[in-house]
Amino acid sequence: MKVILTESYEESARKGAEIILDAVARDPGLLLGLATGETPVAIYRLLREACAAGTADFSKARTVNLDEYVGCREEDSYRRFMDENLFDGINLDKSKITIADHAADPAGEVVRLRAFFGANRVDLQLLGIGPNGHIGFNEPDSELEAGVHVTGLTESTKRANAHWFADGAVPDQAITMGMGDILKAKSILLVVKGESKREVLRGLLDGGKVTTRNPATFLLLHPDVTVVTERSLTV
Repeated sequence: MKVILTESYEESARKGAEIILDAVARDPGLLLGLATGETPVAIYRLLREACAAGTADFSKARTVNLDEYVGCREEDSYRRFMDENLFDGINLDKSKITIADHAADPAGEVVRLRAFFGANRVDLQLLGIGPNGHIGFNEPDSELEAGVHVTGLTESTKRANAHWFADGAVPDQAITMGMGDILKAKSILLVVKGESKREVLRGLLDGGKVTTRNPATFLLLHPDVTVVTERSLTV
């Protein structure tokens, strides 16, 4: 595991964007795994700016998203988040976007996405981490699912995400990649933002143990993980 320490979130975002842009430059047709939430917002802004400046080309790339809420309103969906924060600002062919449909039958979406991951391997997976260690919506539990599945959201996760919803009402369920899907990626980029992640980050960097109670620790099993985080969160 490679750890890059920065002095600020903005520096972390710049480093994360550089890693993604370098990967796309080396392999224009790569399959890029994407995350949502607070952490990647500045990264996506930098990718948009690079594309606008003509220094990045996403025209041959493909993307797949980690997760999506079940039964949420269109304006609260992660698809809308991705359109606003990234997809509408880069030259990505939207037919090459794979993301769960928030309004579709969840069981059918699980079948569709499991087939996708059965036929495709992510080249670079961007991740954030939740305050409880969740990766995607793989929440701490006694056991974790390997493949795409529908999962219930913990109250702590719903509270952390409530500000994204106009009425504060976060759905009870989401569709998420499983930990097995995530660990199949050729390389993983984890960017960590915020004081609330300190303890679970320490569990990943210092603990040396894999536990379903901190799903982020499963990244210890992967041979090519880069962690970008503010130095202050590691001391």
